[in-house]
Amino acid sequence: MNNKAGWLAGLALGCALATPAQADDEDYRGFYFTAWGGSGEYDVPGKSANDASITAGLPAELATLPIQPFTQVTLSPEGSTQDDSLTPWGAQIGYRFNRWVAVEAGYVNLGEFLYSMTGTLTGDYGFFCDTCDPVDIYVRPLSGDFQRARQITSTGITASVLGMFPASQHFDLHVRGGLYYADTRVTNRLRYMSAEFEDDVFNLYHRRVDASQTELFAGIGGAWNINESFSLRVEYQKYFDVGDDEKAGESDVDVINLSVLFK
Repeated sequence: MNNKAGWLAGLALGCALATPAQADDEDYRGFYFTAWGGSGEYDVPGKSANDASITAGLPAELATLPIQPFTQVTLSPEGSTQDDSLTPWGAQIGYRFNRWVAVEAGYVNLGEFLYSMTGTLTGDYGFFCDTCDPVDIYVRPLSGDFQRARQITSTGITASVLGMFPASQHFDLHVRGGLYYADTRVTNRLRYMSAEFEDDVFNLYHRRVDASQTELFAGIGGAWNINESFSLRVEYQKYFDVGDDEKAGESDVDVINLSVLFK
């Protein structure tokens, strides 16, 4: 919360400074379009912390399987991977009122966070089969590998205000503050893979949580105005509390991007 307040205070100061009118505002006024790509990172616990959390939660997840009395499964974790680096991208349409102020609306895809734990799985799995003849509860032995995966994705619409600071004829600096109308999806899955049959793969556990939230985001960057039609922009952005703390947790997302601006 302190970080968020600091960002917004800085942006408010920037916008307050960006108020003087200039005689040559006509040279800046008009619509423009941007397309960008970059790299980013979810502010989530490290792999060792997730290893401990996932391992501790596996018994409770197994207890939620459909036919609990017949489910006797032993999991032996062997290794894990965590990829919290992102490849975000987006596009915006903007309107610059003068040399000091612009507004933008756009779409952003923050990429994918993926954690995966693997190991061996043995035991008996009971399940209700309503397509079998006869319809009944069946018990089958399990002997193979498992994959416990956690995936986070977030996409949505953005709306923001920019305070512009022309540093020279060809260079601008800017600060940004806005709203991110986020659709965030968190998927948790426990998949069984038979050691005997390659095509014997199915989910023991699968839960998907979708959260639609309005979040704050902010940015700071600069642009090189190549000519009257094209600019290159570099920007650091921070998206605050992406997700839903009551459903599947929240985390900040840091993004560095390079965009092409068409006037």
